[in-house]
Amino acid sequence: MRTYTLVFLSVFGLTACGSQSIKVSVDSIVGKKDISSKQYTWLSGMRETSRNDLYFREFSRYFQTVLHDHGYQQGTGKDTPVVIYFSYGVSPGRTTKYTTTTPIYEWEGGDTIVYTETKKDKKGKTTSTVTSTVTTPARQRLVGMSVGARRYTVFTRFVTLEAKRYQAGGKSKDMQTLWKTRITSTGSSNDLRALMPIMATASAPYIGVDSGETQVVKMKKNDPRVIEFKQRVRGMAE
Repeated sequence: MRTYTLVFLSVFGLTACGSQSIKVSVDSIVGKKDISSKQYTWLSGMRETSRNDLYFREFSRYFQTVLHDHGYQQGTGKDTPVVIYFSYGVSPGRTTKYTTTTPIYEWEGGDTIVYTETKKDKKGKTTSTVTSTVTTPARQRLVGMSVGARRYTVFTRFVTLEAKRYQAGGKSKDMQTLWKTRITSTGSSNDLRALMPIMATASAPYIGVDSGETQVVKMKKNDPRVIEFKQRVRGMAE
């Protein structure tokens, strides 16, 4: 008798990382459509992170490249008419419990029976002997279920770009907002260096324009568009 188990994961979306699509949500809203100039100054929207931070500089290049594709040009001073505040981060991981259900089966049957039939005459003398085999059909039978509990941690990754009309000596909160784009993604990784080019590529068509509603884009890490975009950005940085 043979016994085996088959495991089913009851959590939706738990797939192999190599083939998993990353879902990126983009919500972009425009407050001022007639922007006279697309020359901008790039600033950090995070108090604790300066423009000289190495991660800030690396992540900035992805979105500055997207803005360049939209006709924006980065200026060198605060006399530019537009200032864009760039911020990003990862939320604390949220751990969710899920169960694994394991049906337990066993095989029964499949045995071969050999029997011999002997024929004798009236005097008791053997006249013939016939040997035959009979095999009983094999089938599977459910004998029980095993349930286990596991944990799965997810993170929310986000990027925000907020363009404002620059006012000399003015505070950011008092400047007129021209447009604002917020990009979010939820998944098991908190590695922003791996995710940032994917988020930039997926959101590129909607940055600085009115998306009308939250747009959802699914993209894999090895998507040719992501690979080409990363190579282009790195080539520009060298």
